[in-house]
Amino acid sequence: MNTFHRSTSTPKTRDLPYDPSKLKRELAPSYMPISDQDLASVLKTIGSASLDDLFSHISEKVKFDDEENRAAQSKVGSALAYDELIEHVKSIASKNTIRTSFIGDGLKQYRVPEIVPLVCNLRGLTTAYTPYQPERGQGTLQSLWIYSSLLSMLTGFEAINASLYDRSTAIMEALVAAKKLKKGTHAVLCNSIYPGDKEVLLTAAKETDLSLHFVEVDARSGTTSVESIREKIAAIKAADATAVLCALVFPQVNSLGNLEDGDALTDLAKAEKLASIAVIDPMLLAQGGLKAPSLYGSAKEGVTMIVGEGQHLALAPSSGGPGLGIFGIRYNQNNRMDIRSTPGRYVGSAVDSKGRSCKTLVLATREQHIRREKATSNICSNQAFMGTLVGAALLNRGDEGMSESIARARSLALTVAQRILVGEFKGVSLAFASTPFFNEFTIEIVGSVAALLEKARTQYDLHLGVDVSSRSPGGRNLLLLSFFDHHSDSDLQKLLNFFEKEFPRTPATYQEKSVLEIPSQLLRAKSETIGIPKIATTELHAYYKKLSDQNVSPDDQIYALGSCTMKYNPYVNDYLASLASFTQTHPQAPEADLQGTLAILYETQELFKAITGLQGVTTQPVAGAHGEFTGLKLFQAYHRDHGEGDTRKIILIPHSAHGTNPATANAAGYEILEISANSKGMIDFEELRQTINTHGSRIAGVMVTNPNTFGIFEVEFQEMASLIHNVGGLVYMDGANMNAIAGRMNLAKLGVDAVHNNLHKTWSISHGGGGPGDAIVAVSERLLPYLPGVQVKKEGEFYKTYRAPKSIGSLHRHFGNFLHKVRCYAYLRALGWEGIRKMSAVAVASSRYLQHHLSKIYPTLPVGAESSPRMHEFILTLPGVNFERVEKSVAGLNSRPEVIARVGKLFLDFGVHAPTVAFPEPSGLMVEPTESFTKAELDRFVDIVKAIYLLINETPEVLQSVPHFTPVGKIDEVSANKNLMLSEKITWPIPVLPDRIRPDKLHQMSVGEICKEVIASHKNGLA
Repeated sequence: MNTFHRSTSTPKTRDLPYDPSKLKRELAPSYMPISDQDLASVLKTIGSASLDDLFSHISEKVKFDDEENRAAQSKVGSALAYDELIEHVKSIASKNTIRTSFIGDGLKQYRVPEIVPLVCNLRGLTTAYTPYQPERGQGTLQSLWIYSSLLSMLTGFEAINASLYDRSTAIMEALVAAKKLKKGTHAVLCNSIYPGDKEVLLTAAKETDLSLHFVEVDARSGTTSVESIREKIAAIKAADATAVLCALVFPQVNSLGNLEDGDALTDLAKAEKLASIAVIDPMLLAQGGLKAPSLYGSAKEGVTMIVGEGQHLALAPSSGGPGLGIFGIRYNQNNRMDIRSTPGRYVGSAVDSKGRSCKTLVLATREQHIRREKATSNICSNQAFMGTLVGAALLNRGDEGMSESIARARSLALTVAQRILVGEFKGVSLAFASTPFFNEFTIEIVGSVAALLEKARTQYDLHLGVDVSSRSPGGRNLLLLSFFDHHSDSDLQKLLNFFEKEFPRTPATYQEKSVLEIPSQLLRAKSETIGIPKIATTELHAYYKKLSDQNVSPDDQIYALGSCTMKYNPYVNDYLASLASFTQTHPQAPEADLQGTLAILYETQELFKAITGLQGVTTQPVAGAHGEFTGLKLFQAYHRDHGEGDTRKIILIPHSAHGTNPATANAAGYEILEISANSKGMIDFEELRQTINTHGSRIAGVMVTNPNTFGIFEVEFQEMASLIHNVGGLVYMDGANMNAIAGRMNLAKLGVDAVHNNLHKTWSISHGGGGPGDAIVAVSERLLPYLPGVQVKKEGEFYKTYRAPKSIGSLHRHFGNFLHKVRCYAYLRALGWEGIRKMSAVAVASSRYLQHHLSKIYPTLPVGAESSPRMHEFILTLPGVNFERVEKSVAGLNSRPEVIARVGKLFLDFGVHAPTVAFPEPSGLMVEPTESFTKAELDRFVDIVKAIYLLINETPEVLQSVPHFTPVGKIDEVSANKNLMLSEKITWPIPVLPDRIRPDKLHQMSVGEICKEVIASHKNGLA
């Protein structure tokens, strides 16, 4: 019998930083608070005899059979009790060994400001979705505005976003933007960028028209010379007279710790008519630090774009993630068009219908949900909450704190470098003594670097640094040392003691030398002020709490945003992900000290093999769209390996697909053919057959969401897969809607070759106002040899990494969003196999229960598919007569999509988030309740949606002034896009507009009382 976790009163539970007994979903079995009695009532209402009966319309041939269920139960296990779960994950965390670390390199390690864990516990900010309804998302929007404005103050770039996964992704996206801007397909890059970034770039660029050319670092200086870049450019043109170059990428601080000459490299890019892309570290741009990239070049006009990593501005290394890819471009009087070729989501200043200042998302017409395959990027949101944390962290530090942090880091580095330079340690020297550095530098040693690192680890409790011998020509033994503000004096002494013992002093060889000063042209001018205010933790926390309260959360009410699976996000997951043994671990630490990290990754791999029925899993992808990209890159590798890489260039995608599917296929380098839906809302099989007959030998594969975006299971999926396989193609299943079928459908039986699962949907990771998301990709045996990144295997009790024999490379600079893997793992172990099966069934039952009641007054879409059973979500629309009534009654609403958008705003007046508006049907509202709510909560939602129908029917004029109770009224998004303002100088205090009626008060009111208040507010607004 399955034992679900339940409330306990043990000291372990009482010691938590929250009280689970006061959280109505936290201690419910599998986090589902619906009672057995109420669930039975729901099933009776919808005419289902049991939870299994909900899936009776789907062939048994594609389900887990009894034997497979027993095998999955054995692998996934039973649910762990609440305290048992905590102790279990803690025991895994304890396998990591934290040592005094001088590792930086691909991921820097600064002190985490006090505000960060406090903001991490603000559920309105952590659990809300992307602010598609900006009137109810002002908290998230304002927090992102603060982030982009502060980064603008640091960098001098007017337009900054928080959409990109990490630094490596940001570089690639900048290159794609440069390709559009310069109409060229050749990019030149300094080979001195971090090697993990280089691997991601090479992986992403394969099979596309973008050619990457790397310029080797100079062995003597440890930097990239202008002359060598000129020679590379000349060689490219000599090899191909038609070649058009688009970009030059260079790091401000390179992977040897050396400072590159940003001015000279910017001037070179300008002379060659290339987009210049600078890889920066924002921390080092503080007062007393390095020059802002907006001032690079002899003309001080700056580079075209900036990219960088932002994780260390707010978080500890955390085995590599979640990260934050910083991206910035100019937007000023001299340059207003380049931004339209860039990736990501921008927050802009706006006003509402009453002239109140507010924020909204702008420039959305570039994005995948609108432009599909013509979008500037396939990325959907993504790292929003990381941006929120960085904004808060920067305000907590202020100019003063940032300055102190980098001054401390540099002082420590100088202390050690000076002692090495003068010859205190025999056999140790500065590798590039004539080249300036800031807080990281490379030493050359006599003997093996690998042996020295292991000796430091085992005998001195040190993570000494990173072996960078391969990063510079000449075969030298090179070690990178990194210093940060968290290093104490005792840490420094520990390092010096190591060198003194391993490389004894030789006083006779002392030399009177000083470490090279940083040239003034590489530094921020002393007279130049940034102006970031320093705000005390208590005051700042109170401010962010107000922002949190401006959002709504699935903690409190149904968050019916279709296709987004806004389920409950357990507190315990966040608690376990915050364990120091996870957060303080650097992803480049030796494997022997990463056993807890590797255990989580290994167990996650194995669990998802069982859940999907597939043979392999990669945990490296960090979002759904990233998983799609990974899958298609695997397809390309497979076909290339089978001699068909040049011919199989077509991906089939249903017309109803989420916008990321065509955008991803385009980004991967594919041609796209769309397949229509039939009258039942499923793939038109006759059209599919004709397309396959016409293009069979050119088809690389098909991408199909199942259940699809109408909430309908593609019952002929297995037959479709056979048709594709018969012509040599592969099958990608978009697993965004896995919440409807998890533990029920065996994807191997369906014929799936690759599938992603959104961990921020089905597997309980919070959405964070638009990210960071997370994903896994599971694959069939066909694709096992090509998996990206590292796989983890278990040998006895030891976990080891290895590479697939024909790996496509990497899609992330390290392990991916590791802390999210902790959250996901905790959720899976809390549910167990039977809990997973019940989760998907209750999600379907809840959806059908709502549909049963609401379809009596609202038509469902698509038209003609009314009899097709819906799964976890469904689409409502208004009757035609209601559309006509609204269009006659409300000025400015002249089409059904415009009307339905206003209806979405009316949901906000009831204290709930709107369903997904106008997707995939332009006049539809897509509703997805998830399994996280009680019958009483489902019933209240039914009452709300019925009340909305009556309001529209009887007083349609209220749609003129919706929403009525949010902090701001309807936002003028047209003007916000026409008159773009993307950042400002942040001063304190920052005002917060209060709700006109708070959501918690609306939850206490009856639906009838709210209706009266809506009508009264509308009339008062007109008075």
